[in-house]
Amino acid sequence: MPSHVAAAMAPLLLASQYAQQVTSEPWEFAVEIGQLVTLGLTPNDLRWLVRSGLVTHQREVTLEGENGRHFQPEGDLTYCERSCFFLTDCGVQLAKKLYPATNVSLQVDYKPGDQQVSRNGVAKNQGLSQAAVPIWEAERRELRFDGAVVKHFKWVAVNQQAILDAFEEDGWPPRIDDPLPPNAEQDSKRRLADTIKCLNRKQRYAVIHFRGDGTGEGVIWEIVDLAE
Repeated sequence: MPSHVAAAMAPLLLASQYAQQVTSEPWEFAVEIGQLVTLGLTPNDLRWLVRSGLVTHQREVTLEGENGRHFQPEGDLTYCERSCFFLTDCGVQLAKKLYPATNVSLQVDYKPGDQQVSRNGVAKNQGLSQAAVPIWEAERRELRFDGAVVKHFKWVAVNQQAILDAFEEDGWPPRIDDPLPPNAEQDSKRRLADTIKCLNRKQRYAVIHFRGDGTGEGVIWEIVDLAE
């Protein structure tokens, strides 16, 4: 399976687990084609997934003001902007092998003194489940969270990518030391601060915020509460 297709299995698996957790009809959490295209899937990728028996799809026909989501069948190999996808049982089994640590959980473990949980259940600190961490794909130059592309680098950004490389290599801990190599011609603390500012700019999906640790020698990432 190509890497970009495997990456798209993550939000599909998450949708399946959400539906199972709240004992809902699976199609209520079906993933829109737009999200999968954002992850790099082409029409032929979708056709392959369908013909392989890994996903099924229907066209959403929900009208404004209706309660719930409504769908109609469509051709196996034809899709439209309202096509939505969901994993078959076979697809769920494969996705769990690709992402064995993925587990939907709205519970956040934290100790007194930690930052609190927002109204919509999104944590403001690093007390999220293991699945709720960003994914940095260096080859594609894409930073993703919860299946959505947070930031895509059209061109190489050495310092920003060095920080993302370090977070990804360490499994996204709450904080990392400054990974940028020393440069006699630059103030290391100023360079780190400028790089952090650049990481927060031009995000497609502004859900991840980077900041310094107060010493000028470390970087912290946190989830933004979009409801506030």
